[in-house]
Amino acid sequence: MTGESDSGAHEDAVEQLTELGLGLYAARAFVALTALSGGTAVEVSRTADVPRTRVYDAVEELSELGLVGVEESTPKRFTPVGTDEAADRFLDEYETRVETLRAALSTLEAERDRS
Repeated sequence: MTGESDSGAHEDAVEQLTELGLGLYAARAFVALTALSGGTAVEVSRTADVPRTRVYDAVEELSELGLVGVEESTPKRFTPVGTDEAADRFLDEYETRVETLRAALSTLEAERDRS
């Protein structure tokens, strides 16, 4: 992430990930891991501007969402899922949320119409 366009893409990706619900450190860590094709907490910390001790919390958040794999080595290594898989996971999550919203609002409309 040395060039200006890389920096712009980095910031755009972090912004979009936070808009999609990731915490700032998790978003930064995922972008760094994607740029690095994986790495250790020290590497992520340096690349992502995330305190090393917070990288573990960020990776846990990402792991729970299925966005990062954790290799139990010394030191631990973290590997991001591919771009398409990450995008599909967010898309699936938001489609589910929209359908849940639609059902809830439809229920409210039906109750209103019965009144």
